[in-house]
Amino acid sequence: MERKQRINDQWFFSDTYEKGREQETELSRFEAVQLPHNTVRLPYQYFDEKRYQKETCYFRKLQLNPSVRNVIRFEGVMAVAHVYLNGEYLMTHKGGYTPFEVELSTLQEENMVAVVVDSSERADVPPFGAAIDYLTYGGIYRDVFLIERQGMFIEDPFFITRNLHANTYQPQLQFQLETAGDLRVRLTGEDVQIDVDHVGVIGSNTVAFPEMTVAEWSPECPHLYELTIFEGTEVILYQTKVGFRRAEFTKDGFYLNGEPYPIIGLNRHQDYPYVGYAMPEEWQVEDVRVLKEELGLNMVRTSHYPQSPAFMAACDEQGLLVFEEIPGWQHIGDEEWQAVLLQNIEEMVLRDRNHPSIVLWGVRVNESDDHHDLYTKTNALCRRLDPTRQTGGVRYLEKSEFLEDVYTMNDFSYDGGDTARLKQEIEVATYDNVQVERRGLRTVEQVAGENVPYLVTEYAGHMYPTKRFDQEERLIEHAMRHAVVLNAAYENPHISGAVGWCAFDYHTHENFGSGDRICYHGVMDNFRVSKFAASVYASQQDPKQRPVMVPLTNWTRGDRNMAQSVPIYVFTNCDKIEVCYNGQSRGFYTREEGGKFAHLPYPPIVLKEFNFLWGEPFGPLEIIGYLEEEVVATKSYTNEPVIHDLEMTLSHHTLIQSDRWAAAKLTMKVVDQKGNLLPFLMGSVRIENHGGEVLGGNEVPLIGGSAVCWIRTLPEEMDEINITARYGSFEKHGIIHVIEQASNMTEK
Repeated sequence: MERKQRINDQWFFSDTYEKGREQETELSRFEAVQLPHNTVRLPYQYFDEKRYQKETCYFRKLQLNPSVRNVIRFEGVMAVAHVYLNGEYLMTHKGGYTPFEVELSTLQEENMVAVVVDSSERADVPPFGAAIDYLTYGGIYRDVFLIERQGMFIEDPFFITRNLHANTYQPQLQFQLETAGDLRVRLTGEDVQIDVDHVGVIGSNTVAFPEMTVAEWSPECPHLYELTIFEGTEVILYQTKVGFRRAEFTKDGFYLNGEPYPIIGLNRHQDYPYVGYAMPEEWQVEDVRVLKEELGLNMVRTSHYPQSPAFMAACDEQGLLVFEEIPGWQHIGDEEWQAVLLQNIEEMVLRDRNHPSIVLWGVRVNESDDHHDLYTKTNALCRRLDPTRQTGGVRYLEKSEFLEDVYTMNDFSYDGGDTARLKQEIEVATYDNVQVERRGLRTVEQVAGENVPYLVTEYAGHMYPTKRFDQEERLIEHAMRHAVVLNAAYENPHISGAVGWCAFDYHTHENFGSGDRICYHGVMDNFRVSKFAASVYASQQDPKQRPVMVPLTNWTRGDRNMAQSVPIYVFTNCDKIEVCYNGQSRGFYTREEGGKFAHLPYPPIVLKEFNFLWGEPFGPLEIIGYLEEEVVATKSYTNEPVIHDLEMTLSHHTLIQSDRWAAAKLTMKVVDQKGNLLPFLMGSVRIENHGGEVLGGNEVPLIGGSAVCWIRTLPEEMDEINITARYGSFEKHGIIHVIEQASNMTEK
């Protein structure tokens, strides 16, 4: 059995390393830290990323039971970890995105684990070796577990959902044992409870379940089942959640559970302000909610690396398809580098192959050139470890060598006419500059040379970077470019769907982005606050699930060129909208039949029949959304916005104090008389807190009318965190209650 305890507390951290430091036993001169941990706290903008690219060292005292096998498991250490026990070297793991385990062989009860972490961009470790357009930060940034093993325990479990027909399956469970014994395997959920007795043998084991009718998993109905392995009939050896679904990319698009299922998705970087990758579990889970509910997506691509176990589990539970990708960005290194990549692929697949949300493995380094030998190996390895899923390889090349099952392509051919304009001044040449008719996407045949299973995995992004506080016209154009490509994906039945670049703004190296170390490519900013483009995606979801109505306007006179106020694109899934100007109805508006975005499930409604010349009277505007004749959304604008109020929202009113730190998100908005964000307002909001810590400091930058921060718990006990936010004469208060968790230990 296994006794598993998360040990994110009682770590000590040295922000420098010199040879021999791993043998330290006196820790008082080092900083006490909780995990997840980033080696350096960074400002939001204009920092030097080389600050974290160095060697550091972590220490933790451990009480070990010498009569059992002790294992320490690291879920993610960036980027190379050298592990020592009592000063003696144990192992090195390369790669910051996949887990690894180390056996702690000792006869002592009192022990010291030291982890020397090299966060530099080493040429022998993916994704490094050349330029990469994102930051990797440093440190032990995911959970760490201490595991005691004795007797029987389960290794490499793989739940294989063998489909017979429709929603009928005959699954198998494969796993490894080092000790023989009697087992019982139980599957429960959705009116199913099946027990299968099995005589476990040393080595490989296969348990065959009887034929069963099940509720299939989908983003709309994410049905999950509980899989439990018992030693005998009572002692739990292993437990996880599994799901049943049929997922296939074909020449005629993507099919889920036997039905055509157009994919609409975005890419996600696991990057947060101030702490980089080191955000606790609840914020990995929250990102899934944002992608699924706020943005209305049905797929996420984990660009460009495997992401946290908590994120993957939340995709299962909340219902979000996943295209999971290996670490890398354009560059392929030497043989040593490639060996590490293959190891990382194995670690990724073994960790995640039981997730029903994952429908595609990415086994090609993002936007790299063809490499027959390497990609033959990556495909073969992935198919051996998981023959149930298809493979894809994200490329920018037309007609490149196709070794995978799905031709996955970054198509940046739609430029909104920028190339034509630039060619009047200079000769423009980029890797994605192809001469095609100005449509949203290239055809499958043009890209692959023939009709093959095909998925678009990036578009927009760097072609039109847009800040949330940009001029209204740029925000509108940003949204329209996403809409054009998405419409083209829906138009072509041979395209399985499109996954845009990208969900959130992210931090990057000095040779990318806007010079402030930020790529403004997201439909939301790095704090997860929406830009206009977010509404393109959000408005495509079923209105019965969530009505959406977002007019692409700030309703001003003079932010657009020529002092225009229309056209106003209203991205909505409502049936119709009513427009009221100066308190008088201007009538009802519906979608134009056969319009520019006719292939979208819910094309925008365009308001262009009224306009106001510079100097004419300008009044308030109200837009009302109707669904089946019922008012479901209203948006009001004043014609004379002034600072009216400071709104403050807490994501959590209760946090769990445990071995790891937890955080609540504090969102503050300076709004006008109608509750609208003031999009050009800058400055800061002052936070006073009694208890906890404000990540990034107490002067929270006000960016385009919005100030966002996270408040974390600290190791010392406290019952509550009291918060006061001040902006000018405005003052808001909040309380976060802190509950201490008794234990984080599980026995299996």
